[in-house]
Amino acid sequence: MIVVFAIFAAIVLFSIAYAYSDGEDNAFAQTIDENEISGLDGYSKISEIPAPEKLHAFLLKQFDYYLLLSDSEKSTFRTRLEFLLRSKWFIAKDGLHLHDVMILFVCASMVQLTFGLKNFEFPRFNKIALFPDTFYSGMIEREVKGLTVYQSGLVIMSWPHAFDGYKDPNDKINLILHEMAHALYLDYFGNRRMLYGFDDWQETAYQEFENMERNENHPFLRAYASTNIHEFWAVCIEHFFEAPQEFRKYLPKLYRSMSKILNQDIASRIDQLKAATAV
Repeated sequence: MIVVFAIFAAIVLFSIAYAYSDGEDNAFAQTIDENEISGLDGYSKISEIPAPEKLHAFLLKQFDYYLLLSDSEKSTFRTRLEFLLRSKWFIAKDGLHLHDVMILFVCASMVQLTFGLKNFEFPRFNKIALFPDTFYSGMIEREVKGLTVYQSGLVIMSWPHAFDGYKDPNDKINLILHEMAHALYLDYFGNRRMLYGFDDWQETAYQEFENMERNENHPFLRAYASTNIHEFWAVCIEHFFEAPQEFRKYLPKLYRSMSKILNQDIASRIDQLKAATAV
């Protein structure tokens, strides 16, 4: 019986995909077949990995998170970023021109999300496809901004919406972090939840998730989190990195659980930075 259940669980995990639609419609959405972009034909890596000082300058300017790190942590961040830049394949679809800066944003976000973890490589997800707008997924039969597909190890995103996540680093919306949160779950937590503490997080999260199902207007989390527990996880990731002090204030128990599973405490880092600059 246990063997049968394990086989069934593996089949479900193998075919699962998580999409981010957020309830918005766009008449100009692209229609895609995920199978058509699942191979490596047309994919490329970053044309040139910037020198450490250029990576440092880019991260200082574009990533508020990077400012919270010590000098040694910044060095570790850049080392991990260089690893992902060498290992991930990218493709731009439907006329979108792929720039190195796009690859930098995506890979740096992956480092940010997993910075507290030993395993940061996202080994299953080595392909990222970028579109010039939202797109219609034939797999799940709806229009989306992003899609994470376990079977093909593929993350697909609308680049304008992905980039919007960094125009306002505090609006609690970040498409790259959202999709990579799904990838993180599928890569590491899906069949090893106890090992990574995801079951403990889920026990805490379900209480708030059920509250959202009962109450339309949540004082902190946006409505999309009530879609299902997996979207709840991805939205929590966005809020954790973009509004950590609010998160700690409104949902202290869930914040502590997020900090534990990610091995990061962003709110405390901000507290320490503010204290240091106030002296």
